[in-house]
Amino acid sequence: MSREIVVEHLARVEGHGRIEVTVEGEKVKDVKMGILEGPRFFEAFIEGVKYDKVPDVMRRICAICTAAHSLASIRAIEKAFKVEVTPQTKLLRDLLIHGEMIESHALHVFMLALPDYLGYPDAISMVDKYAKEVKAALQLKKAGNMVHILLSGREVHGMNERVGGISTIPEEQDLLAIRKAMEGSKATAELAVKLFTTIDVPDFAQSENALMALDPGKKFGYIGDYVLISNGERRRVEEYRELTNEKVVKHAHAKHSSYKDSPFMVGALPRICLCKDKLYGTAKELFKEYEDKLDHRNSLNNNLAQAIELVHSVDRCIEDIDELLSNGLEKEGLVEIEPRESSAVGAVEAPRGILYHNYSFDENGCITKANVITPTAMNCANIEKDCRVAVERLVAEGKKNLEEPLELIARAYDPCISCSVHLVKVKFL
Repeated sequence: MSREIVVEHLARVEGHGRIEVTVEGEKVKDVKMGILEGPRFFEAFIEGVKYDKVPDVMRRICAICTAAHSLASIRAIEKAFKVEVTPQTKLLRDLLIHGEMIESHALHVFMLALPDYLGYPDAISMVDKYAKEVKAALQLKKAGNMVHILLSGREVHGMNERVGGISTIPEEQDLLAIRKAMEGSKATAELAVKLFTTIDVPDFAQSENALMALDPGKKFGYIGDYVLISNGERRRVEEYRELTNEKVVKHAHAKHSSYKDSPFMVGALPRICLCKDKLYGTAKELFKEYEDKLDHRNSLNNNLAQAIELVHSVDRCIEDIDELLSNGLEKEGLVEIEPRESSAVGAVEAPRGILYHNYSFDENGCITKANVITPTAMNCANIEKDCRVAVERLVAEGKKNLEEPLELIARAYDPCISCSVHLVKVKFL
C-alpha cells in the first residue's frame, strides 16, 4: 500500500516550491522537489548584448543575491578580456560580497530557520517573547544592507560595480558609519552561533554528503578560481560542466546536478568544512569550540555554518574598511577594456553556494553564448536525497507527521528558487 506525503507550498523560502514523497510500506518509492516557477531566459536574451551592459541585466536574476550575480558576471567578463583591476577595487568588491552574506544569512538564520527550532510558525510570532533578539537580528541585517546600498548605489540591483572597477568611490564617513554598525552587530552574529549550538538539531536526514566550495586562497572568503571537493580533488572553475553535469527533470523547472553520478551540496556547510583551515579570528575560535556540532553528513547543520559565516563576515567588513581607510581612498576610474573574441567562467560564492557565470564573446565584445548555474539548482538533487533518507528513517520509527521534517530539510539549504530556474533547451526531432 502506497501513500503520498506532500508539502504543497514551502514556507519561509524564496520562491515557490513543493515536495512530494511516495512511500510504499517503509520504503520511499519516489521523491520530487517541485520547482514551480516558470523558466527565465536570462542566458538567451543577453545574446548580442555588449559586455558593459551584461552585468546590469544579469544582476537582476535575483534581488537577494544580486551582488553575487553582479560580481560573477563582472568576473567572467574581466577574465575573458584579461582585465586586472586595482587592489582598491578588489577590496571594495570583497566588502560588497561580505555585506551581502550578512544581509542574506541574518534573514535566513534568525527569521526563516530559527522559528522552526523554537516552536514558532514565523519570526513575527517570536516578538512577544524574543523582541530584543528579533530587533537585534534586524539591525544585523540592516548593517549588511548598508554595505550594499553604499557600494552598489541602491538597495536592490545596484549599478555602481562595473567591469573594470567601481563608478563612485565611497566617502570615508560612510565607511565609518558601516564600521560602527558592524561593531554594534558583532554580538548578534555570535548569538546566532550560540543559539544553533544549544538547540536540538535532528539527525533524521544524516547520510553521506559530497561537498563542493570555492577555494578562496589564503583566507576564508567567497571569491576564487578553483573548486574544492570533499573527495580531495581541486578543480578549475572552467571545468564546471564536468562538476555539475546538469540534466533536465520532468517534475521541476530547475535542472539537477550530479558529480560522478551522485548529488552534492554547496553552501555554508561545505564552505566551513572544506575551508576550515582558512578561518581566522572569532569565527575560527567559534568553529574550534563547536566543531563537533558541524557534522557535514547532516545538512541541517547548514544553519550553524551560516551563523559562523555571519561572525566571519562582520569581522571581515571591519577589516576591509580599516584597510581601505588606511590606504586612503582614491578616485581611480575604470580600467580600459579591449574586447576580443573569447570566453571565460566567473565564479563566486553566493549565500547559498557556488555560482557560475560562463560567457562567450565576439570580436566586438558582444555575447554569443551564456550559461549560468546557480547553487540552489545544484542543491536540488541533494535535497531530494536528504528527504528520502529522512522519510525512510522516520517511517521505520513510526513517526506520523512527516511534512514538518521535510520543510525543515528544505529550509536548511536556504533555497533561492527563482535563481534556480533558467533556460531549458528543447530539441525537436
